[in-house]
Amino acid sequence: MNTAQNIVNVCIASDNNYAPLIATTIASVCFNTTRYVKFWCLESGISDMNKRLIDSLHGRFSNFEIEYITIKPQLINDFASRIATSGHISPDTYSRLFIPDLFPKMQKMVYLDVDLIATGDIGELYDIDLGRYELGAVAADYGVDKSKWFQNMEMNNAHQYFNAGVLLMNPMEMHNNGFLGQISEIANKYSKYIVLGDQDLLNRHYNHDYLELPWRFNLTTRFIEMELGHKDLAHQEQMKAEYSKGVIRHFESSKKPWNAERNECNGAKIKNMSDFWAVAAMTPYLTWFERQFQISKLERVQGNIWQYINSGKAMRMPHSYKLFGILPILRRRHHGNKTQYMLLGVIPVLGCKVKNNGKKHVWRLFDFITIMTTKY
Repeated sequence: MNTAQNIVNVCIASDNNYAPLIATTIASVCFNTTRYVKFWCLESGISDMNKRLIDSLHGRFSNFEIEYITIKPQLINDFASRIATSGHISPDTYSRLFIPDLFPKMQKMVYLDVDLIATGDIGELYDIDLGRYELGAVAADYGVDKSKWFQNMEMNNAHQYFNAGVLLMNPMEMHNNGFLGQISEIANKYSKYIVLGDQDLLNRHYNHDYLELPWRFNLTTRFIEMELGHKDLAHQEQMKAEYSKGVIRHFESSKKPWNAERNECNGAKIKNMSDFWAVAAMTPYLTWFERQFQISKLERVQGNIWQYINSGKAMRMPHSYKLFGILPILRRRHHGNKTQYMLLGVIPVLGCKVKNNGKKHVWRLFDFITIMTTKY
């Protein structure tokens, strides 16, 4: 029997584009957690088809349920329009700011981004006593300018900047203390200094007044690479110990297992890549993830080709390559706005046609299969 005492409440947020990540998050949590998990999904337009696909996870896992709560787009856009949302960060991330008002009587809630997987029992996080604090998070101050950003945001220098992808919350206390109104005031006051959306808002609000959680509950890519390579050997060993007993692996940067092989921190292979793909195989979205990976791989190849072409090196090729100085293996030929690369001097293996006064280049294989178009 599932009672309020043995249920782990987890809140996630997504739009339809990230629905497959809801499935990997749920599958990883359920696979590693012994207790029953109630997922509350703050959504903005997830299709019925995706909801049915996510619901099909019940065929594999019996220890969860999911309830969808629609967040009106105007509420999200109100925050998103006031402050910057950089790069890969979705505006839907602002949904988590409404948790206190959506659950005003709930005393404990775990919030999870969906670009992560659980590698341990989420109950370990849920059972942590927040004490007097409204919020618990893992400190990860990589890339934060403690001189300029802290000064602009009027931060306490003792504050440890935290990543907001994994949060342990007391929604009732937050609601009773007027959290949403205070966050809105911060957004108005510091909008021009905010870089990482609601994460910056939350750090400013809990300015050196939150429970710092152990690293294992939010092992981000940047943090792992920086700490595992720390100059202090004792610190490095401590990080290795945390990594070995990790509960949540968070792929927080733009380089993720389904779109890259190496991280953007130091170019190393993404850690826990195989763990993610093992989880993806438990969901109905494995083919979707495989397709995303192949598309991203193709885009990287095309990007490298474009970089090569744009550098001018391709156009500085010799006009011809000859075997034994006689037999033409490859020849470059110009004709008006068209450049061709001829195999054996006669077979057009690759061609580039310039259009729109040089603003558009169309590359064709064997002079009729369009493989790439570049615009300038």
